[in-house]
Amino acid sequence: MIGLIWGLLGALFIGVSDGLAKKTTQTVPILIIILAIMAFSSLALAMLFAVTDNWPQWHAYAWTASAISGLLNLIGLAFLYHAIQRGPVAVASPASGSFSVMLVIINGLMGHPFSWGHMLAVILVFIGVVMLTQPDKKPNQEPQYDAKWLRVTAYYGLAAATAISVRFYLAQDAGDILGPLPSLFLNRLFACLFTTLILVFMLIRSGVPNLPKGGIWWLVLLQAVLESLALWAFLTGSSDGNRIAATIGFSAYAAVSTLVAWLLFGERVSTKSWLWIGIIALGVSIASAV
Repeated sequence: MIGLIWGLLGALFIGVSDGLAKKTTQTVPILIIILAIMAFSSLALAMLFAVTDNWPQWHAYAWTASAISGLLNLIGLAFLYHAIQRGPVAVASPASGSFSVMLVIINGLMGHPFSWGHMLAVILVFIGVVMLTQPDKKPNQEPQYDAKWLRVTAYYGLAAATAISVRFYLAQDAGDILGPLPSLFLNRLFACLFTTLILVFMLIRSGVPNLPKGGIWWLVLLQAVLESLALWAFLTGSSDGNRIAATIGFSAYAAVSTLVAWLLFGERVSTKSWLWIGIIALGVSIASAV
């Protein structure tokens, strides 16, 4: 139950962050957003470790897992933000939320505590995600999106889910060895390094892009804070054998991000979408009872 609560807290953080991404990805290059998120969290955690003199201990597997997880973090966010940029968030975010099914299966195969109740929960989540990718039959509900557009957005979301599931599994492994905060720091640091290398290569080829000015950067900063808090909550909830419960709780972020996009940016959400988001919520509720 504790793992599920931490997972739900992470879902709240990442859900708001992804909802804000609907706004920031329209004006700020995706790679710049990812670099800002990783650089801010890396710097903040480095300052914390400098004050406490409690830097992550060396462990070959944990550091390697963190490096791969950091690279997959970059890949997953790139796919996710592109899906959100295309829209609608009600398809992009839940599609990426199918990572929970993949991650539960990975953890189950690797011998972590698992029950048939968990399987029922992830099946409901998966059904909800699949149905959210289908176009609404009422043309006045989603007039700007046809079936092909929704499928492509869903494919980007599912690509993000694949990268995120492996990324989270490796982050969970590193967290079990080093602890949540050191694992979070290494994940952010390696992701920041990989993003910087890619950005330098792109700048050499294409030059410096025209960047927006003003208040949009405060939204990017808020994204960075929320995204880092989300991973910290997830890793904290994954400790002490609670990996699967934390994963299912975290998957509820799809509903949160859809709600944020609706409330803050006026993105239309059909009655059908709310129904299947409710199914996802039901899956999370079942997970809390097992």
